[in-house]
Amino acid sequence: MHHRRHNDCLVSGRSGVVVVSRDDNEFEVRPGRSRDSGGTANVRPSSLAAQVRRAGASAGHTRSLGRAGRRGRRVGVRGRGRNALLRIYHPPNARRVAAIARIVRHKGVRFRAAPLARHIAYLKRDGVTRDGRDATLFDARGDEVDGDAFAERCEDDRHHFRIIVSPEDARDMANLRAFTRELIDDMARDLETDLDWVAIDHWNTDNPHIHVLVRGRADDGRDLVIDGRYIQEGIRGRAEERATLELGPRSERDIRSALEREVEADRWTSLDQRLVGMVDEITGTVGWRPGGEGDEPARLLLCGRVAKLERLGLADEIEPGLWSIGADTERTLRDLAIRTDIIKTIHLAMGQSGRAPDAGAFALHNEPPSDPIVGRLVERGLYDELEGTAYAVIDGADGRTHHLRFDDLEMTGDARPGAIVELRSWQDNKDRTRLSLATRSDQSLAEQITAPGATWLDRQLLARESVATGSGFGADIRNAMAARSLELEAAGLARRQDSGFRFEPNLIATLREREMGEVASAIAQRTGLAHRPSAEGDYVSGIYRERVTLSSGRFAMVDDGLGFQLVPWRPALEPHLGRHVTGTMAPGGRVDWALGRGKELGL
Repeated sequence: MHHRRHNDCLVSGRSGVVVVSRDDNEFEVRPGRSRDSGGTANVRPSSLAAQVRRAGASAGHTRSLGRAGRRGRRVGVRGRGRNALLRIYHPPNARRVAAIARIVRHKGVRFRAAPLARHIAYLKRDGVTRDGRDATLFDARGDEVDGDAFAERCEDDRHHFRIIVSPEDARDMANLRAFTRELIDDMARDLETDLDWVAIDHWNTDNPHIHVLVRGRADDGRDLVIDGRYIQEGIRGRAEERATLELGPRSERDIRSALEREVEADRWTSLDQRLVGMVDEITGTVGWRPGGEGDEPARLLLCGRVAKLERLGLADEIEPGLWSIGADTERTLRDLAIRTDIIKTIHLAMGQSGRAPDAGAFALHNEPPSDPIVGRLVERGLYDELEGTAYAVIDGADGRTHHLRFDDLEMTGDARPGAIVELRSWQDNKDRTRLSLATRSDQSLAEQITAPGATWLDRQLLARESVATGSGFGADIRNAMAARSLELEAAGLARRQDSGFRFEPNLIATLREREMGEVASAIAQRTGLAHRPSAEGDYVSGIYRERVTLSSGRFAMVDDGLGFQLVPWRPALEPHLGRHVTGTMAPGGRVDWALGRGKELGL
């Protein structure tokens, strides 16, 4: 490490001069990004680390966690667990554990309560076990737990708790599930009640971590109210005790190495927290004075960190040895860390999809974009695992790679990676802009080139202006359109004209009818039902049996007992699978469904 004038310095603070003693050497380090270790090349950037940083920016929703009391004591108005805090001890050499939590209200206009069963499904979908298998729920008694049953038990509760726990040395621990069960037992003693909970461990991030869902009801039938300080400190403290008991305390070398990694970190660190805390209240500066006594290694860490802040534009040297630190340093560093995680997510997703990522073409959208976005779905997932918000990476037709955020994973649709999607936006009943992904084709470009039906590529060939305006995936689209034109020519549906092609009239209808005729015949043979073609104005009525995915689009198979119809599918139909539905064929080939309150709910 190279730093100027930092080899001999003393930290000055509010009282003139602050000597950093050996006791201050730990700086009460809070866990952030864990160091990369071997075998993580194909692992997503630390979701948990990102959660911890986002939690600091989400006031009122997420809090740090840690320790706790005895059963039988009276629960005060502050909530359960406060007495247990008196027994919490945070030795500087304890193993570090990151823990965050959120209380999710099930009712009330102040809180957005996503259905718990759907959140559990997201956690299962987004997780991978240590040996690479699909993640499963566990509880105090078993490793295969029914998430829907837990959600049903919570249905009449006022709230539930979402907790994420991530030991820094999780990969060195023998069994995260056993660790979780012991931690919940500790919490139950602290909170003086049995706890009804389920959990799931995720191993596909830099930081392996555990999601715990706890019912908001105590064993006496009353609402489970946990003291705010216990949420902030107690669970983390208990988790650190458990991790330290298993792995032993950290050595001085471990502590020193952790602090040395913080010097060059592009995130908010314990060193920054100490520096900001030592800023003189009158002058607004922090200074180094050569020749003083004190803990030389600790001073060098602080000196090195302020030099890093200067390179980031977050600190200015007013005169030799005297620095001012920007008021927005914490927010800027937290935002920088989130951006770094997002860029790492894009790099990994693009690399796994077979395309070399171009950092110069990344578009990170914090707000709803004003321009339309169409492209290839690269990846989707949970952006904030406590809130349930989601993200998607789109390889855009404009040549850029887009990272988009959504209120809910459901808003990203259900298309598989490689499908063609389009970003849609609308205003909800509170005049807020909402985003969702609409599937334009379930097939990849390569599959569409030789597909039998009316593809998205065919519609691009007939469009006045193509969406393929850029390089990258935009160039892929143009190449695929040229290849599709040759396929249509070979099928007698296009002929060369000048420098391009002239396509047969009603190309889309011809291709769609051919494909649907073949598929309808196959369904009739399989089910013994007759196909009943639908036309504008026809009544659609019967049991919604299945969704049929074709190159011409998605269709619903509706069985009236005597025959079946294939009609355009909409997302609003999916909850009615296996149930009776009714609707009317409308102009343009769509269906006006009479579902629920009779409103069309599809996107």
